[in-house]
Amino acid sequence: MMQFRLEKRPEPSKLMLYVTPVASVLLTMLVGAIIFSLIGYDGVGAVREIFLTPLTNSFKWQDLGVKAAPLIIIGVGLSIAYRANVWNIGAEGQYVMGGLAATGVALATYGMTGWWILPLMMIAGIAGGAAYAAVPALLKTRLGVNEILTSLMLTYASVQLIYYLVRAPWKDPMGMGFPQTRRFAADALLPNIIPGTIVHLGVPIAIVVALIAWFVMSRSVFGYQMKVVGAAPHAARYGGFSENKTIWLALLVSGALAGLAGMLEVAGPFQRMVPGFPTNYGFTAIIVAFLGRLNPLGVILAGIVMAITFVGGEVAQTTIGLSSSATGVFQSMMLFFLLAGDILVRYRLKRVIPAQEARA
Repeated sequence: MMQFRLEKRPEPSKLMLYVTPVASVLLTMLVGAIIFSLIGYDGVGAVREIFLTPLTNSFKWQDLGVKAAPLIIIGVGLSIAYRANVWNIGAEGQYVMGGLAATGVALATYGMTGWWILPLMMIAGIAGGAAYAAVPALLKTRLGVNEILTSLMLTYASVQLIYYLVRAPWKDPMGMGFPQTRRFAADALLPNIIPGTIVHLGVPIAIVVALIAWFVMSRSVFGYQMKVVGAAPHAARYGGFSENKTIWLALLVSGALAGLAGMLEVAGPFQRMVPGFPTNYGFTAIIVAFLGRLNPLGVILAGIVMAITFVGGEVAQTTIGLSSSATGVFQSMMLFFLLAGDILVRYRLKRVIPAQEARA
């Protein structure tokens, strides 16, 4: 029987670096079709509806843009943090706090008019996300607490804060008892950039954010600092880069971008704060960051891929009766195959020649 072992490559394979994301998507489609066929669904139909229908149905393209925008913005922020080896897992909570901060501005300015309301909401959203990310940054740099645990646990606190606010101080008095805020005024809502569609201003903002991040990460001292501290901490210290400062910068930037995404969502598709505002974009953006190879330009493509699974999952629920959790299954498989395939970036399979065969 032929045997193989993993042999470390002299240097990481650039080919495998870009092949594995594509392979992970294809393997997800193949294995997903098999799994859903085995449990009694139309597996091939599920893959077709989730991965192909959003691309072939022109009416779904606007949904792709709206779903991809927050994923791209949050994914860009996480890719910057992960480049620095800072593991922010709480982007969902920072996204929520950004939405809450923007909601506070929208409610405080209710009844007012002016172009300045949306920019003020944007500043509040960015500040809210950054402030929430500052908590794990402080605990990491002062007490050495793992940022994975603190950022993740803070997510659940932010969700409970939403439940409190929309059921008590922010509850719409004319909302017939529903736990939600009043609908934002016109000047606190994002304008649609394409008439007759739901494509709002947040979509081009997401692309601009990714392009700016790509330029900063590839052409600035900040980007160089993130990469060096993440790849070679000892060399970074020798070069004068502070590890604690890098942790603060990475968490604040990723939190600020997650907060910006929250502001764009609450002022765009939601138009008010509701208990269902946490949509797992912060967690899904982790997959987006890795699928995009921690490169802001790659994050754009990865965000579109993940948006396809969201929109396709909604289509599959109505056409073939697939449960809402099916989208999560496909996304989880995609991450699993991606991380498993990453082994081939630094290692290669080499056949082990038995001793008898070697002597012969």
